[in-house]
Formats: sequence, structure tokens, C-alpha cells
Amino acid sequence: MRVKSSFLFSLQRQTRSAFSLVELVVVISVVTILLSLLIPAVQSTRESARRATCINNLRQIGIAFHSYHDLERQLPPVYLATRKETGSVLPVFLQTSIGDVDDVNIHTYAERLLPFLENNNLYEAIDFSQPMFAPVDLTSLGLPNYTADNQSIVARPVAVFLCPSTPRVEKVHTDTWSDLGIDIEFKTGATDYGPSSGIGHLLRPFAAPEEASLPEGVLSNNHPDLSFSNITDGLSNTAMMWEIAGRPDLYEYGKNTGSKTKGGGWADVLNAENWFIGYSGAGGDVCAINCTNAAESGVYSFHNGGVNVLLCDGSVHFLGEKASIRTFVSLVTYQGKVSVSID
Repeated sequence: MRVKSSFLFSLQRQTRSAFSLVELVVVISVVTILLSLLIPAVQSTRESARRATCINNLRQIGIAFHSYHDLERQLPPVYLATRKETGSVLPVFLQTSIGDVDDVNIHTYAERLLPFLENNNLYEAIDFSQPMFAPVDLTSLGLPNYTADNQSIVARPVAVFLCPSTPRVEKVHTDTWSDLGIDIEFKTGATDYGPSSGIGHLLRPFAAPEEASLPEGVLSNNHPDLSFSNITDGLSNTAMMWEIAGRPDLYEYGKNTGSKTKGGGWADVLNAENWFIGYSGAGGDVCAINCTNAAESGVYSFHNGGVNVLLCDGSVHFLGEKASIRTFVSLVTYQGKVSVSID
């Protein structure tokens, strides 16, 4: 009897030590609740870190612009190319009446900034006597056979030009020029930032009179030798670079459309100027911030609620997507005699 009682007591102790089904369900529920609270917090922390990196990138680019200006006493030209009006192999928007020679030797401001962005090795490797898309044989067009291997240089991703918040699959942007019936395909490392060049037709009705008559931004080929002393609105009132993230993938209101857009490379001449035309969505209202990253439509980021902007004084600010178009226009133009605050 005494052995039997001891056995039953031992069995009861073993039975009580196990989890019941109810207890297991409670534990799982608690863990699920904790995870549901923890995961968004972790995601938010990661996005905060990504956004901080994005801001720091723009600050570094701002320092590079100022360093270039200190050395050359002017801002870098947005692009350099000798052009002619007809028979050009340059993109259509470059076919102007300036000059009568087309050497297609195209290079952009971003290439000129490389030594000031701790990428002097890339800068030194570029042959500036030949176009950024070399090697390419254009003898059939009466132009040289360009043999420099610039493509392998400008196709390299440069970390400071990339915002980590962008859901990018590829870090190399591919584009094609076909203006003379011959395809010139080129590759360049992707970028999530673009220069502030001016305002287009959809945005001009929102501008003050001086801004509408003087719509240029600081980084425009209309004035390739602009200096900080020419910025009459003040360096702290004028944008230099914006986030225009996600290209070449075309996004509209946070969704990938599955289509492509132009100007997504740091050495791409189609990203050398950004004349912000504006965007008219399904409702017909004009939009400029976080509506689309389509070429020259507006500014765009993957941060919640707005975009980062680098001002000419080197500071970086966050402009909310609910900001007025008038505010955006005033930041883009540099001689409109309008002061603006975005803080």
C-alpha cells in the first residue's frame, strides 16, 4: 500500500507539471501580441536609420557642391556637351541652336563632384575627352569611334547617391538614345537624388510674378556658371537637390506601376536637369510632392509623409507632402524675391 501511494503521488506530480491546452493557447496569444507590438517598432527603428543615412547622403553632396564652389568659384555645370540643331545624336531636348558641332562628349555635374565625395579613384578613371557612354562606334554618323571604357566606370553604384529607403532591385540604370535611328545604350549607377533646375507649365500658375518670369533653379544649363552670389533669394531659401527616388521603376502614389521612367542614373544626362513640370493625377489636381517619380514631374521619396531637400546653404530639411505648391515653387526658384520657411 505504501508503494502504491508513493507511485500515485509521483504520477500526480508529473501530471501537474505539464501545460494544459488553455495555458498553451494563452502563452501563444501573449507571444503573438508581443510580436505584433515589437515588429512595427523594429521596422520603425530601421526606417529611422535608413532615413538618417539618406539625410547624411544629401549633406555629403551639399559639402561636395560647396567644396567645388570654393575651388572653382561657381557651381558645376549640370552637363557639358557641344551641340547642333539638326542631325544630333543627343537626346531631343539637347538639340538646340547653340553651336554647329556635335561631339556628343557628354558629362554631368555628378562626375565633377566625385573627388569631393571620396570617390577620386572613379573620377581619375573617367576619360573626359570621350563621352560617358563610350565605348561606342559612331563612324556611321560621321563621328569618331569612341574607345574609352567609361561605361565600366559610370555604371558603378556610388553609395552616397542611393537612399536605403528605396525598394530597389537593381543598382544599375540602363537607358537608350535613339534620336538618329541608331540605338546608343548606356548604363550608369542608379541615384535617388536629382538637381533643382526649374519649374514647368503646370506649376507656374502657383508662382509669384517674379518666380513665373524667372523660373530657373540653381542647377540648370541656362546658367552653367552660376555662383552662390547670384542666388538672390538666399542660400537658406533655395533648393539645390531633391529626392527623386526609385527610378528607373515608375512609381505613382507609392505603387510600382510596372513601367519605366528616364533619368535614374548619377552620370545620366537625363538626370542632369530636372525641370519640374508638375503632375496632374486622376482628380485633376496638380501635385508635386510624392505623387510620381516620372521624369521631370516632381519630387519623390519612400519616407512617410514627405521628401528630403538639400538647400544651397548645405542644410537638409524634410518637406511634407501636404506643403503648398507655392512653397515648393519658391524653393525651386532662386531669384523670385520670395522667402520661404519649411521648418
